[in-house]
Amino acid sequence: MTKIQSLATDGAKQLRLMISLILFVWLLFPVAALSADTGLVCAIDMGSTNFKLMLGEMKGGEYVQHDYMKDRLAVGNDMAKTGAISSPKLTEIRRILEKYLAVCDAKGIMTRTAVATAAFREATNRRVVEDISKSLNLPLEIASEKRESELAYMVATLGKPNFAVIDNGSRSIELVTYAAESYQWRVFNLGYAVAFEQFFRPAKTFVEANEKYRQAVAPHFEAASFMKKREGYVGVEMEHLVRNLLSLERADGVSISKNTVLKKVAELKALPEAEFRKLKNVKNIEAFLPRLVVADQSLSTFGYNEMQVFERELGVGLIVEQGIPSR
Repeated sequence: MTKIQSLATDGAKQLRLMISLILFVWLLFPVAALSADTGLVCAIDMGSTNFKLMLGEMKGGEYVQHDYMKDRLAVGNDMAKTGAISSPKLTEIRRILEKYLAVCDAKGIMTRTAVATAAFREATNRRVVEDISKSLNLPLEIASEKRESELAYMVATLGKPNFAVIDNGSRSIELVTYAAESYQWRVFNLGYAVAFEQFFRPAKTFVEANEKYRQAVAPHFEAASFMKKREGYVGVEMEHLVRNLLSLERADGVSISKNTVLKKVAELKALPEAEFRKLKNVKNIEAFLPRLVVADQSLSTFGYNEMQVFERELGVGLIVEQGIPSR
């Protein structure tokens, strides 16, 4: 073999090795391999209970958050009274959006985006909210159930395929997976705030509330068989549950085991009526009890031994997708 032939052979080997390495990385991290850095983005999450502002970016295939603000507006409770968002609440919405945009202006961030969820898509006067956003030059998307599910998936996985994701919000619960370039999803309005008022507040014992809530949720879980046998089970808006169960200040990326959940459920089932009555007056208990039941039931139904939780809001999905090519 001549020296030139030897060099050519070595070059071909190196090329094959490089191609193999690229394919290996692609198979392990298919989205991260294609994701692009976005630069700073102002994303506003207009939830049924809380509004949140996130200043973040996708960088090196990961989400990096630089700042965060949160305000409780309880739009869902307001809308539920008449089916429309009241004038005082609309004024409050404008004020909060103006405050958030002022923060974006001060930081010099010109890329802004917003998403509104269940309460807004159900409101009969949703068009007024869209007009407010338009007057503030804020791109707003009132997400359909399908779209909210897609965003929840991106928030939980940063776009990586073949995971099962649950987003347990105050008004709605989204179940969603992504594989073979398509989403499967199911949405139902039995989120923690709705469930607490319907099942927990009127119940005399945790046993009673647990049984009735499980019966209501069961058909939705049973219809979501696509959630089974995925690479992992990931929770969005479940951090309050994990923080309390594990006594943590933050629960980003933390996993909660099925055994830990079962132990707490058993403890609550043993509470006498008087103790359960006191428990229902504890601050933020409405965000804990229904989510505990959902965690217990979903882990059993879908066949997982643990759930990994990320402290990322739905609006983060708007930032994540800017770094991912169109599917």
